[in-house]
Amino acid sequence: MPDASKTCAGFYLRTPDAQRLHVRVSGPPDGEPWLVLHGGPGSGCSASMAAWFDPQQHRVVMPDQRGAGRSRPTGCLRRNNVGALLADLEQLRVVLGIERWGEVGGSWGAALALAYAARCPGAVAALVLRGAFLTGRDDVLALFSPRHGGRHMLRRVEPRGERLNEARARLLTVSRLFQSGTTAQKQDTAAAWRRHELALLGVAAPSHSSSQPPRERLATVNKYRIQAHYLRNRAGLGKPAVLRAAREIAAHGLPVTLLHGRADSVCRPANARRLQHAMPDASLVWVEGGHQATGAMRDALAGAIRAAGWQK
Repeated sequence: MPDASKTCAGFYLRTPDAQRLHVRVSGPPDGEPWLVLHGGPGSGCSASMAAWFDPQQHRVVMPDQRGAGRSRPTGCLRRNNVGALLADLEQLRVVLGIERWGEVGGSWGAALALAYAARCPGAVAALVLRGAFLTGRDDVLALFSPRHGGRHMLRRVEPRGERLNEARARLLTVSRLFQSGTTAQKQDTAAAWRRHELALLGVAAPSHSSSQPPRERLATVNKYRIQAHYLRNRAGLGKPAVLRAAREIAAHGLPVTLLHGRADSVCRPANARRLQHAMPDASLVWVEGGHQATGAMRDALAGAIRAAGWQK
């Protein structure tokens, strides 16, 4: 079987407000279409995501969301909100001439997939959601709490005049630093966030941010600028809105598969149970491992996508 990740073609989708979204496409033009929504927010898609699909049967569409990955302007926060992201996805579907597509979303991408399917149920054939992030205040603040190493992660950041609990005040301060801080402040904060995130994922991190080439340091700042922008506002959704979208999807009878790592320390396993409660017909599959789409989770994704196929 050919390696789909090596046969991805890319193009830029220009939006009405002059953003340029980078989109990777792989697979045959007449293949079963699937939309991949990356996490973060701000992470971007990787060509390796195409490996979850059958390169001879699936047409895979992998857009980098506004400001993320190779999209331009990089790290841009202008009109970077959920409403604009959903409009971008609809524009992309129309441009590619796709009537209906399946959605694969991981982490933040799972929340965005739910929001899109609830808004455009006629355009969605099936959903496969991995390690769902529900965007609730508790989900966001847990990432910055002492229990998750939040104090160590941002130990150099002092909340500036925020009359809020310490974790939320820290996040607001960090978001402002990414927008108006010095270059050194931005790079130091992004490096600390990266180390903390890698630790949550169980991945060894370099001891010094200076080990990153300048271009990668800039990309890291841009990624976390977007992520802080979204997280400070509960990603523009919030848990009630995500669960309401899930109930609407259930009412439309869309097939949903939920995949969640038993040891996921980024998006808690309770998230999957909440979603299944909102979508009783959804299939919930527990996977050995954590948050990343590697190993057993990668295999589970490939299996769920094959099982969800609707053009058989």
